[in-house]
Amino acid sequence: MIKKRINLQLFIALGVIAITTVIIIISALSCSGEKIVFEETFYFVCYRRSDNAVSAGSLSDTASSLGGAGYVLEYGGEYYVTLSCYYESEEAENVLATLKKKELDCFIKKIETSSFPSYGSKKNKKLYEGNLNTLNSLSRLAYDCANGLDTGAYSQSKAKGILSDIRDALNGLIKNNKNNGFSESLQSAADECGKFGGFLYAKNMRYMQIALADRIINAKL
Repeated sequence: MIKKRINLQLFIALGVIAITTVIIIISALSCSGEKIVFEETFYFVCYRRSDNAVSAGSLSDTASSLGGAGYVLEYGGEYYVTLSCYYESEEAENVLATLKKKELDCFIKKIETSSFPSYGSKKNKKLYEGNLNTLNSLSRLAYDCANGLDTGAYSQSKAKGILSDIRDALNGLIKNNKNNGFSESLQSAADECGKFGGFLYAKNMRYMQIALADRIINAKL
């Protein structure tokens, strides 16, 4: 009788452990398996590619002297010295064809985003989704401003106002992202805005556009 009772207690105990284990696993999967869906395609027109940050950095000024952004984008263990960035392949191909006519051996680097793993709470998930969408909107704002400066449609005061708006928006995001996966990248992006004083060129805004795209592509959530 005592043996049967012990066996029954053991069976119940093992059952509780098994159920608890399943609950823990399901909870872990439901948290770690959540994805932040963010789909965007970037077409970077690049001057050079390198597996060395120092080498790529030394070519940044050359790209800038050609009227390009000169931003060094790190992706997949390689460094890309960028001239510009587009959201449609046709536009990027047209720019590349123009550069080829000038005998510049440039190329296009296509980078697509689809989703990012979310290891935080549901609240952080929504925050991170908002961050990515805001960064993308600001990047496109910088892109439009660069085009406006190129065509003469944007005055210096308007362009500087847009750059200031971008910095203000980034500072707003920084306040809402304390000690999380976005904190450092948002602060460095805001600091980038302060690099341009005096006359503002289209290439400066293209630099900012790509800098903001960089924060999306290389987001560590």
